Amino acid sequence: MSVEVRPIQGKVAVPTSTHMLRSHGPFQVRRIRPGVALGQPDDPGFGGLGTIDHATLQPGVVVRMHEHRNDEIISYMRAGNMKHTDSAGRSEVICSDRLMVMNAGHGFSHEEETVGDKQIEMLQIFVRPDVAELEPDVQFVELDAAERDGKWRLLTGPVGSAAPTTVRQAVYLYDAHLSAGSSIDLPKQGGFDRWFYVFSGEVTVGGEALRKYDALMLADQVDAAVTAGTDADVVVFLVDRKNKFSRSGTMSG
Repeated sequence: MSVEVRPIQGKVAVPTSTHMLRSHGPFQVRRIRPGVALGQPDDPGFGGLGTIDHATLQPGVVVRMHEHRNDEIISYMRAGNMKHTDSAGRSEVICSDRLMVMNAGHGFSHEEETVGDKQIEMLQIFVRPDVAELEPDVQFVELDAAERDGKWRLLTGPVGSAAPTTVRQAVYLYDAHLSAGSSIDLPKQGGFDRWFYVFSGEVTVGGEALRKYDALMLADQVDAAVTAGTDADVVVFLVDRKNKFSRSGTMSG
């Protein structure tokens, strides 16, 4: 599907007032529609980046087996441990040092359960594949924390890229941990707009003060540095918003 791609002029803030807050007792979700601030009447997504859930799960929470179709799901964790069980027969534990990507394709079911006595805090990121009804798959990769200290760590990219996990869309995901007072330039690639998010801490980006849950959209040609006012965890997506994408996903559509 193609929609009108509204250009970004410089930087555009994404107000936290647009987030949808959902509480299911010990399972709390902040649902973020990444492109809502662009004022696109028919699509609050950001090209192939459909929806992002910033979630916390308390010990003992089980999200029972359920199906996804046509979602590319990145499970990015910063705290706690989660046991993943799926319809392909896999049972794996993921954490801040282990990334999971589920390529749901024409149908993929999974169950998630907190492990241990620590709260989980994570992003569950729903990417729209370029076409629907592809073959399902699931990927796991070990991560090295040192690779994100003061620099960008590439986590996910399009099929054929150098990223350790892949999605079937023109989307890259990077993360970084910044110590208070440190600064790095945002990654940049021609034709790829950026969607930047503060997972924790306080930073400034091109003079814009941001704190936990704040996001900023930046055009592909804009140069900007991220400076940490406190220790901070941040992520950035590079998205070719002109690439085709399917809106038939269970969550990403």
